[in-house]
Amino acid sequence: MIRKLFVAALAAASLFGSGCVFTRNDYVENVEFDLELPKFAPKRPVRMGVFRNLSGSDRRFMLRRGDGQVVSLEFQRWRMSPELLLQRCMYGAFDVVEDASGVPQLNATIYRFEFDERDKKAHLAVDFWIPGLPGRAPGARPLTVRVDEAVALTPGDDLAAARAAAMSECARKAVEKLRAGMGRK
Repeated sequence: MIRKLFVAALAAASLFGSGCVFTRNDYVENVEFDLELPKFAPKRPVRMGVFRNLSGSDRRFMLRRGDGQVVSLEFQRWRMSPELLLQRCMYGAFDVVEDASGVPQLNATIYRFEFDERDKKAHLAVDFWIPGLPGRAPGARPLTVRVDEAVALTPGDDLAAARAAAMSECARKAVEKLRAGMGRK
């Protein structure tokens, strides 16, 4: 009897100790992406103000599904949080200066920074606020920019990379609209 229990215990230990045959152990690699934004010329001088993120998105890709559900994609991440990504994009679009009087201060609030499964697009919605911008009345409303870009995916493409490329294009469009709203392309 003891011998049968010992053999059964040994068999169970070898089955579960070397990796259970009843569970899958798929390895999923974390991938990180950054926004790619081309340089703009000529550059207008600005001071960096406060960039806030109210989108609910963090470093993980945010995906909106058809049933109203919003999920974070754990293994597809941004290199930085959305507000820092967008702020860093401004360094390629403007001549960022420190403490210069008479130079407008650029502030931004991100409301949407996500991918939508329903329309297969990246969406970016942001308010840019530039107090004291010449030609704008005091207390003027912020420049609201809403852009989207289709996630272009061809056979063999990586979906996460295609999503990152689409969001990069959204950021480029947003910066172009901001520059046009400030009186320069």
